[in-house]
Amino acid sequence: MMTEKVRLEVLTTPSNRDGVRRQIEKTIETNRNKFDFIMKQVPHMESAIEALNDGHGDFLAMSAHQWKNLDHEGLSIIGVLPRREPTWVIVSEDKPEYLQSKAIVVCDHMLLRRQMRRLRADLKLMTSQAFADSIGKGDIFANLDEENRVPWLEELRQDGALDGYIVDRGEHGALRYKARRHTLGLQRDNPERTHFVPPPLHGFTLLVARNGFPSASVQPMCDNGAYIAHRMEVAFLASIPEELHPITGIFVEQRKIAAILREANRSKDEHTLESVLGVDNRIKVAGQRLEMRIETLNHQGTVTAGAERVCPVEESHMGMVSVLREFQILLELMQSEHEEIPRLHIGLPEDFTDARPALLDLSEHHSDSSEEE
Repeated sequence: MMTEKVRLEVLTTPSNRDGVRRQIEKTIETNRNKFDFIMKQVPHMESAIEALNDGHGDFLAMSAHQWKNLDHEGLSIIGVLPRREPTWVIVSEDKPEYLQSKAIVVCDHMLLRRQMRRLRADLKLMTSQAFADSIGKGDIFANLDEENRVPWLEELRQDGALDGYIVDRGEHGALRYKARRHTLGLQRDNPERTHFVPPPLHGFTLLVARNGFPSASVQPMCDNGAYIAHRMEVAFLASIPEELHPITGIFVEQRKIAAILREANRSKDEHTLESVLGVDNRIKVAGQRLEMRIETLNHQGTVTAGAERVCPVEESHMGMVSVLREFQILLELMQSEHEEIPRLHIGLPEDFTDARPALLDLSEHHSDSSEEE
């Protein structure tokens, strides 16, 4: 006997170049044998929320950033689709390590600019507007619609006016022609390479419905690991000062224990191995793990403060509290000036007792060039 498919009315908005529209379309396509989908397109997010509240649809898909900036009253997240890759990309002919010295790279995200300087201090990093101004096209760029700005940069890159630009994957995916990209990744399998902990909340597609909607009905297409990761990244972001938001990378992921052990052995990461294995080299607690990372760095990319932890999923709250505590203590220590120590300590160099400025200065610097930050 055939069971009747669940009928779901899905509200969709035009693409916001964030990957959400494409992912919900693919999800509907692959789940048509389980559900009877009806898709309704509405002009923008405001009208989608209105239609949802008026009962003209069951749920709608949105990015984590849209949800964050939304009035949540009467709405709730009923599920999260499998997370898309949250790391950003550099669009350029060469990998970032092989770009020529003084290469011009355009990037509008403050954290990514700092991380890029950490990798390549010799590059000329500029915001889109500063780059447009530098080639006498500032007014043209300022008058472009949001969706035309990255394609405009791509045309200039192909003409040789710049060497590369850094964008999130949604922006790259929205380009009409596929430009060559290189991932600015976490480099788990190659710890010697510079890593890029991404800005928080990227890669999530949230399914949002009116309060009371039976969330169990959409679970076959959702991912519990992505749901937990979203909740944790939101909590991390809420726990750090507002001024750190533009310059802090946060990443939470649910992972299989075998993959974590494989990488920890390869990179000789004793801290992770000790947290997962007991004295007899057996796994302490079975089941999936949550990996949490947070980092911030100074303008020049020369000093980084970061904390990371791997913990069982059921200990997620305590794990997050520990990471935040470590991160806050580190920031406090690294941002404190060291006064002169009056006594000499035998065996230590003489200058050990000298007064020293703070190791980590998170403020913006305008002295390097007028184009940066």
